[in-house]
Amino acid sequence: MKAIAISVLMAVAFSVSAQANLESVQDIYAKFGQGDVPGIIAKLSDNVEWVHGADPSVVPFGGVRQGKTGAIEFFQLLGQNANITLFQPSNFRVDGNKVMNDVRVEAIALATGKAYIENSVFTFEIDANGKVVRWEAAGDFASVNAAFSK
Repeated sequence: MKAIAISVLMAVAFSVSAQANLESVQDIYAKFGQGDVPGIIAKLSDNVEWVHGADPSVVPFGGVRQGKTGAIEFFQLLGQNANITLFQPSNFRVDGNKVMNDVRVEAIALATGKAYIENSVFTFEIDANGKVVRWEAAGDFASVNAAFSK
């Protein structure tokens, strides 16, 4: 009987944690929509790893960045180099301490004037304190890379 009670408690604790992680990620998206980068940065751990799968040799915001300063740099470079015309997150799911969702981005590379479409999966890894320790955009970035290539 004790094993069942412990299992139930663990399942409840997991679902509360999973729900809190999902709500945290959805809050990050709301802050992104409002242009509240400081609000997003406040939800990151000091040593967050920030990974965007586009080729960093052609896409200014592509590649791996470390810490909050790296995440800030990502948002600055994104804002300076792309005009996002559509940002559509969907299909949210939780797996342990990770929240994943599909994202469709339509944008224009400002340096070339070329439009691109990015269909990717964003993964947020969240620590026990509710802070994002890793973010990754993974997918097919051929369109993004081509738009930034001169």
